[in-house]
Amino acid sequence: MRKLKFLCLTLFFLCTALLGQWTRLPLDLPGPALPGESIVRAAAQKVDPSQYVGSADCADCHINEHSHFTVTAHRKTLDASSNPDLRGCEACHGPARSHVEFQKKVQQLFKDGKDDEATAMTNDEAAVKASTLINLKELSATRSSAMCLKCHEGEQGRIEERFNFRRSEHMRHGVSCLDCHSSHSPKRTEYLLRDTEPNLCYTCHADQKPAFSKPFHHKVPEGAMKCSDCHNQHGSFAPKNLRQWGPNDQACVKCHTDKAGPFVFEHAPVKAEGCQSCHTPHGSTNPKMLKRNDIRLLCIECHSNTPGIPEEQGGIAPGTPSFHNLADIRFRNCTTCHVAIHGSNFNRTFYR
Repeated sequence: MRKLKFLCLTLFFLCTALLGQWTRLPLDLPGPALPGESIVRAAAQKVDPSQYVGSADCADCHINEHSHFTVTAHRKTLDASSNPDLRGCEACHGPARSHVEFQKKVQQLFKDGKDDEATAMTNDEAAVKASTLINLKELSATRSSAMCLKCHEGEQGRIEERFNFRRSEHMRHGVSCLDCHSSHSPKRTEYLLRDTEPNLCYTCHADQKPAFSKPFHHKVPEGAMKCSDCHNQHGSFAPKNLRQWGPNDQACVKCHTDKAGPFVFEHAPVKAEGCQSCHTPHGSTNPKMLKRNDIRLLCIECHSNTPGIPEEQGGIAPGTPSFHNLADIRFRNCTTCHVAIHGSNFNRTFYR
């Protein structure tokens, strides 16, 4: 048995490593490029330090963008020890020497009164194209995200938050980093978000918004928690992009620690189906976010009085005892007696 477990784990990690290689999308993929992507491919193929001028020259014209840049986390890229292609503005927009020289020459011509020559230069499509920098808004979701992941994919153990983004549901559906983040005009400086949670999430996941307006819900609208506390928006191996998933629904017991166990006597649905077998995760019209407003109806979905199949004979769950007359108010709330319904260390029927 131990050898079998070791073999299964080895195969799992091997498949994971291979999948990571297959889903890694390089910048120089074959095929036709969208507008601006040819510049990305050229920049990815070779780095010539002489073509990089530094962010100080960018600030001469792009004052507002540079001023904001210096107060965000991206200012760390101004470190002179960084590689030229990972430093400052040029880390995202590519080498700027040809762009700066072209613009300075046009400005000088205007200053010298040579308007015709300056206009001719700006009308020269080949010259303008050669001096154009990368505009991430013109790139496809795959290409623009690949530009961000040059720095943000990180190393193991440091910022593994985004290791799965290339295979994530967001990437698969064409959502890029720029749909949620803005380097120059974010609404929140923290993480450079375009909007605050959960409003940012609601732009796509509008179907989840009504759940948080129900009487019993997780305190997301109130700001006590965020969508990203439970879901990893950058991708996960777990269903629904949950940050943690496994026995006892790890994402739930991170907060509801008293339900974590392990218990001597476990309630089967908690182990087999997780918390969502009885609860709705976002919000409900029922107390404790239960799926049904009457606890007895929720319980008898499994513990029905089906004759002939008691648990000892292969039944899925034991039926309710014959003396449990559900017409009697005493037996309508099962958890009045079965108080340890999530699991017990003392009693098989969860009385304590």
